[in-house]
This record gives sequence, C-alpha cells and structure tokens, in this order.
Amino acid sequence: MLTFFVPPGIGDFSAMYAKLCKLEREVTIRPSVDRPNRISEYLDILPRIRNGGYSANGANLTLARTLPPKTDLQNLPDGEYFLAINTWLEGGGKAADWIPGPTEYHYQMLKPMEHFRPAYDFLKNIPPGLQVGVYCSAYGNSRHWGFWGFEEWKTFLGLVVKALPDTTNYIFIGAEYDLGISENLFLWAKCAGLRAHNAVGKFHIAGTLEIIRSLNYFFVFPSGLGFLADVLRTPNLMWFPSALDLMRGTFCDPEQYESGRTLHRLFSTPEEAFEDWKQNGLKFAEEVYESKNCD
Repeated sequence: MLTFFVPPGIGDFSAMYAKLCKLEREVTIRPSVDRPNRISEYLDILPRIRNGGYSANGANLTLARTLPPKTDLQNLPDGEYFLAINTWLEGGGKAADWIPGPTEYHYQMLKPMEHFRPAYDFLKNIPPGLQVGVYCSAYGNSRHWGFWGFEEWKTFLGLVVKALPDTTNYIFIGAEYDLGISENLFLWAKCAGLRAHNAVGKFHIAGTLEIIRSLNYFFVFPSGLGFLADVLRTPNLMWFPSALDLMRGTFCDPEQYESGRTLHRLFSTPEEAFEDWKQNGLKFAEEVYESKNCD
C-alpha cells in the first residue's frame, strides 16, 4: 500500500487525484492539519483512495519533502511518502505531465444520500430560471490575496444582473467559515429584489458539489471549488493573483479551457472583469441553461 502525506488544499489535491485515480494501487491519503480546510470530507467521497485522517506534518514540510515530478507512482515501492503538486502547477507545469500515466479530468465522486438529499431539497425549492453561483470566500482570505471585498463584489454582480434575465437565481456558496462578504452580498441581493439563495455553510461538500453541478455559471474566488467546477463541467470564471499567473489553465480539462467554458483571469477591477465575462463567459451560461431545459 502507498500512503501519501499531502497539503490540505482541496484544489491542489483535486489536480493530484486526476492522476491518482488512474493508479492500479491501494492508496491512503493523510492531509496536513493546517486550518481552515475541508479536505477530509472531500476525501471521503473519492472512490479510488482511502482517507487515512489528518497527519501532524505541516504543509510546508510536505512541500519541501515531496516526491519529485515525473515519479512513477505505479511502480513505487509500498511505503509512506510526501506528495504535492503545488509547486509544479505554480511554475506552469500541467497536471497531465506531473507524473506518468493517464489523466481523468472529470473523475467520479460518491453521492452519499445523507449529504446529497439536503442539497437536492434545497435545489428543488429554487424557481425556474438561470442558476448562477457565487463564491466570495471570507474577508481574511480576500484581504490575504488582495481580491475584492463587499463593495467590489456588489459592483460586479450589479453589472451581471443587468446582463441576465430577471428570473435568474443567484446562489451564494461556501463553507461555514466563508462568511462576511457572502452574507452581506446575499442581504444586498435580497433587498434589491433578486432571487437570492444562501447556501454558505449549510452543506457537506458532497451537497455543495451537487449545487455546483446544477449551476449554469459559477463565479469563483481562487479556491478548490473552482477546480471542482471544471471537474463537474460547470462553466466558471475563477480569478488569480499575479503571483499565480503561470498556474492558470494548468489543472483543468484543456478542451474546456481552450473553449472558454473554464475561464482563468488575473485579478482586475469589477468593471474590467464584467466586460471580459460579457464577451467570453455569458454565452456559456445561456447555452448550458438551454441545453438543460431541452433534456
């Protein structure tokens, strides 16, 4: 059996899992204990690995001692190893080229009924119309990366609202610690008479993913949820700080990225971001809505 000590990020592990899920090996994953993270419940819904629980190894130690890129994991002797893809992606390396073997960009995830059902009930109560997801993260994360606060998000969404039908539903998504900006935006949207729905902190990640799967479009602060939107084939726009410029397009399905269905952009003003999305992303929201309603 292989046991890998990995960093705590869902997005980075998703990129690794696109390769690990194709291994013909028994694999146990033990993530770092760094907080906040939500990776343990995510590992529980991945069918090709076993969640071995958190380890005492910090993320920095894991990054420093990781197996090098191009390591043949299929023929690696049984044992315990550090494994991380972060530096590879941040340097512009493609997930497909990280280690030998095939890559599954749209891998399967389990849908435990106890976690799927609450999300299904939530979605059942949303009226017909486009469904647009918004993930803002917490104030602390936003400040750390130098991204938008409430006012900038409000400006951006105010422009988006004008470009979409009045019947559009806006679903605010996130974990229990992603409060602040999302809460204020939800209240603003409700007061503005929009169809606003608050899913922040209300679901297991399996339920959150079911909501993302249902979306016609997803606006994402840089996070694991943006990685998973591509896995689920949900059209999305995720922004990156300039320090992660080379990471854009490295972990997602090349066909989705080249088509513009998955958009990765550098941080910009709300006005610039809207004009970019209007030209390159809006059509996918409309196409997905039409295709789902024809099925």
